[in-house]
Formats: sequence, C-alpha cells, structure tokens
Amino acid sequence: MYMSLRKFNFLQFDVFTARPLEGNPLAVYPDATGLNDDEMQAIAREMNLSETTFIFPREKTVERERGSRVRIFTVQEELPFAGHPTLGTAFALRGNTGATEIRLELNVGTIPVRFEDSSGQPAFGEMTQIDPTFGVIHDRTKIAEVTGIPLSDIAPDLPIQTVSTGVPFTILPLRDLVAARRLKINHASSAEYLTASGGKFFFCVTRETVDPS
Repeated sequence: MYMSLRKFNFLQFDVFTARPLEGNPLAVYPDATGLNDDEMQAIAREMNLSETTFIFPREKTVERERGSRVRIFTVQEELPFAGHPTLGTAFALRGNTGATEIRLELNVGTIPVRFEDSSGQPAFGEMTQIDPTFGVIHDRTKIAEVTGIPLSDIAPDLPIQTVSTGVPFTILPLRDLVAARRLKINHASSAEYLTASGGKFFFCVTRETVDPS
C-alpha cells in the first residue's frame, strides 16, 4: 500500500506501571486527521505494539458532549475497546492540565477516565467501562477438551461464561493457583472454539491469590 509523504507525531507510553520501560507499551497519535482505516492499520502493524491509538480532534462543543474521538488498533485489527489503550490515551489527552476527568468516545461508546495525582508518583487513572453483557455459559467438559486444561483444574462451582464490556472474553475459572501455574492451552483448537462461540479470548482466573493482604 502506497502512502503519500505526510508527517504525524506520536507519543509512546508505559501503562500499568510506575517505572519506565515496564508495563504495557502504547503508541498514541494525538492528531490522526486525514488517516484512513488501511493507513491506521498499517501504522499499528509498523509500530508493532500490542495497541496503537489514533485521536481525531473535533469541535470543542462536540468533545465536551461526547468526549474525544479515539480509535484503537492492534497489529491485526481494530478493537471497539481495550483497557490500557483507554487509560494511556486519556493520560496523553490530559497532559499537564491537571484535569480530574477525561472522556473518550470509543467505538463501544463514551468512556470516562478519572485521575488522581500523588506527589512523586505518576497520575493514577481509573475508567468506568460500559455495563457488561453476559453471554453463553459453556460446558465444562467441552472447554477442557478444546483447551487441553484438565477438567480437575477447572473450578467446579463457577460458570464458564462469555462476558463483554466491548470485547467478549470467555471467563474460565480455575480451581486454584496450582492450576494457574501449570496452565497450558491448546491455542489452535481454542481459537476455533472461540470463533464459533462468539468469544475473543479465554480469560483464566482463580479466587486464590499470591498475596491475601
């Protein structure tokens, strides 16, 4: 794909960390005006980070009402929503203004991000996602078969269910930390099952924690 020579500034952030070069990396294009879908996808692929976001500035009255227009791309596709790109992009838009809330209009809808400042620490951001939708409940034996996870490692008293706040995750509860530590998934058969059942990813969780405090 040929792209005419144009210049676009971008910023790179580390999200979910207080230390440089740790956490989740994110590229943010503060003004993506003029880029089309194919160009944004090509740029995200070239950046080769888990996500790249593109901000489309518009009239201030529109931004006050609906938030700043933002689109999120992985190296493979556009996402309606994702966590660390939302927080990182809100941080970029906030800049040095000291604003306590930044609102983003994503493909999934408007997401507010609230900020708190602490002396000597990066700003802490917290977002409110859209209300979850609860989808299909999956058969435990079938999930063990397609993922390769032993049936005995899957929590027997919790449902395996697809839940979405923009991207559908199939929540797979494991019995304990031992099961989590030895977790290995058959990616090929899992991907095939997820595609057929309307999920994007398996999200494995356990009620046990390394640090109970």
